[in-house]
Amino acid sequence: MSILSRNAKLKPKLRISTWRKVAIGTWKDAGDPSVYGAIEIDAGQALEWIEKVRVKTGVKVTMTHFVGVAIAQCIRKHPAINCILRFGTLYQRENVDVFFQVATDQHGQDLSGMVIRNADQKTPVEIAREMEAKVIDIRHKGDKDYKQMKGTIGMLPGILVGPFLTLGGFFLYTLNLWGSWLGSPRDSFGSCMVTSVGGLGLDMGFAPLVPYSRCPFLIAVGAVQEKAWVVDGKIEVRPILRLCATFDHRLVDGVHASHMVKALRAFFSDPHSSLPI
Repeated sequence: MSILSRNAKLKPKLRISTWRKVAIGTWKDAGDPSVYGAIEIDAGQALEWIEKVRVKTGVKVTMTHFVGVAIAQCIRKHPAINCILRFGTLYQRENVDVFFQVATDQHGQDLSGMVIRNADQKTPVEIAREMEAKVIDIRHKGDKDYKQMKGTIGMLPGILVGPFLTLGGFFLYTLNLWGSWLGSPRDSFGSCMVTSVGGLGLDMGFAPLVPYSRCPFLIAVGAVQEKAWVVDGKIEVRPILRLCATFDHRLVDGVHASHMVKALRAFFSDPHSSLPI
């Protein structure tokens, strides 16, 4: 058996514009070119869909699961966002995988994460079931996927943790190599990250990009709040969700963000069309 194999499944490198080359050359890493943006969305139709699915299936689907599917489907429609930067050029991913940051203990003090593979092909119910099974497994057996990696980091002096993570990102994504001896799952961060700040009582919050993950953007899901909202020229009280995005401007620009916003609004306005119950 080969010691090393491909870490992420990638298509051939893309042709990129002159501007994109300048952007790539301007910023050194994903911690440098962070851009922040927030949108407010009427979550009424989404909440109605979630409630119907909960009653029908008995599965505790949350807004975070719903947003994860919405983001994944948006990425599928606009695959130019679904890329990894390697050696100054972009390589498009073959799959749409979403990394969810979750609490794995009863008190929310121990945080971990998990990748849902091919999230664009799954429903919020399927993702909720998959995530719950993984959380239960972690609580009973420990975080097997990252156990070796966490053990290594735990033994390192603090001053060496940063270089260790940077080296890991270079090996896994820049070189695109993976081996089980590295102590982490293959392509362990996926196409984007989704985290919930709503559980903390926040209706908005921006999370930082994780440079070694090579995820080009991260979505923080806020708590749904009742707000005055204009509907057909009249003011109504509506359940409003705020999504806060942090993205890497080398890979995602205003045009990409505009496409994503339009796709998200369309998805939330009529979830029954995309996700029949």
